[in-house]
Amino acid sequence: MRNVIPFPLPGSGNDLDPGLTSRQARMVAVIATTFAATVYGDADALAGRVIESAEQGSLLATLPSVTWGQDTGWRRQMSRAFDDLAADIATGRDPEPTCPAEVVALHLVLAAAAEHAAAGDLDMVVADLPVHWRDGDWSGPTDVLCGDREVPTPPDGAPTADGVVVDPAAWFVPFDAHRSRDPDRGHRF
Repeated sequence: MRNVIPFPLPGSGNDLDPGLTSRQARMVAVIATTFAATVYGDADALAGRVIESAEQGSLLATLPSVTWGQDTGWRRQMSRAFDDLAADIATGRDPEPTCPAEVVALHLVLAAAAEHAAAGDLDMVVADLPVHWRDGDWSGPTDVLCGDREVPTPPDGAPTADGVVVDPAAWFVPFDAHRSRDPDRGHRF
C-alpha cells in the first residue's frame, strides 16, 4: 500500500508548500532530461539548418518561430536549459529558471509532465513515491515556479520584455548576474 497524503496536515509543511510534490518533481526531472537529450540530438541532426515549420518533427520546432534559424550552438544552449532545470531537482530543489530560455523550457516541461501524468504514462516512474493531494495540480506549481520570472509571450510564443520580442541571443542572459549558472558547466556530451 502506498503512503497517501489525502489533505494538507497543519504544521506538516505540506499545507503551505506551493512547489512541486515529490511525484511531480520526479516527472519534471524525467521530462526535462528527455527534452534535453532530444534537443541536443535535434541540434546535431539539423546541423544549423533553418526549421521550416512547426510540423518539422523536432522539439525545437515547438519553440517560437523567432528561434527557428538559430545555429547549433544556440540549440545546444537550449538543451542545457532543460538539463539545468533537471539538475536543480537532482539537488533537491524545485527548478528555478535563471534566464528566459529556462522559463520557456520550464513551461514546456510542466505542460508535458501534466499531460503525461493525466494519461498515466509516468505512473511506473513515481510508483515508489507517496501520493500527495496536490499531485494533479499543475497550474499551482507553474504559477509559483515561473511567476516571478515570467516572460510574457504573445500568441506565437516568443518571449517579450515590455512588449518587445526578446532576441534569441538574449535568451541565455541571466535575470540576475549574482544568481546565474556556472558558465563553464559545459554541455551534456
